[in-house]
Amino acid sequence: MKTVVPALLVLLASCSSPDPAKRPPSLPAGAERPAVELPPNVPRPPLTLAPGDVVRIAVFQQPDLDQELRIPENGVLRYPLIGAVQAAGQNTAALEETIRQKLAAEYLQSPTVSVTVKEYVKRRVFVVGGVAKPDGYELAPTARMTVLQLVAAAGGLTDRAVRDKAQLIRRQPSGERILLRLPLGEVEARMALGRGDADLELWPDDLLVVPISTRTAYVLGQVNRPGPVELPSDRRFTVSMAVSTAGSFTKFASAGGVQVLRRGEDGVARSIAADLDAVLGGQLQYDVELQPGDVVWVPERGLF
Repeated sequence: MKTVVPALLVLLASCSSPDPAKRPPSLPAGAERPAVELPPNVPRPPLTLAPGDVVRIAVFQQPDLDQELRIPENGVLRYPLIGAVQAAGQNTAALEETIRQKLAAEYLQSPTVSVTVKEYVKRRVFVVGGVAKPDGYELAPTARMTVLQLVAAAGGLTDRAVRDKAQLIRRQPSGERILLRLPLGEVEARMALGRGDADLELWPDDLLVVPISTRTAYVLGQVNRPGPVELPSDRRFTVSMAVSTAGSFTKFASAGGVQVLRRGEDGVARSIAADLDAVLGGQLQYDVELQPGDVVWVPERGLF
């Protein structure tokens, strides 16, 4: 599976102290800091299987059905007797039940199936925008990594970073992508007060977007050069133009499933359909005009 940005293996750096020049301004004596809402720190869900994982499948008293298999790119295993089995996106218990049901339907009476993971493929989290080293960073299956640790691993924020407009794009178990507002200055301020829960634990495939102080949108997912694109101030700039600027689609892209993730002035995030297959067919209303801070997400065909 293609990743959002090129992968880079790094050791997780411990979170460095905030740059004093970038801390929120101090408040007058006796004044209280206005409440800023942060998203809840939800521990990452149980790991599901992904292409590249190696699983061992065993059926009680059926040694001919013992198999050690690597999940292929399309996420579908070929298993004796029953053929194709969707593995990617399932946990081991769900895969056991799928295989058990298929075997029981035609071949075995009350089979007992076990699935264990022999090897996990590397999971990654990503950061783009106003950091020194925007890239993908390894997230070990059993390790914990937070937003501020990711920023530190990426070399810290740059001078052009707009830290309090940072956003986290997260894929839910349902496959839907949500946009979480994540003002990093507020996260740092609460951490300084001992509020460790303010620093969100990352999930595999999380994407942190730190805007920079220019008219910028971001094109991510299945394009050849994912990253920021600068929006001209004197003319209309649309999703199709942004995708072209980002080197066009990869062979894995779903042009009909493109979305624009946008946070309105009311702080509410929404997703806008930008069906570029329809645009090519002359339906130009789907070629959404971009605004600064927009994230254009190009999904992978057949998975989103």
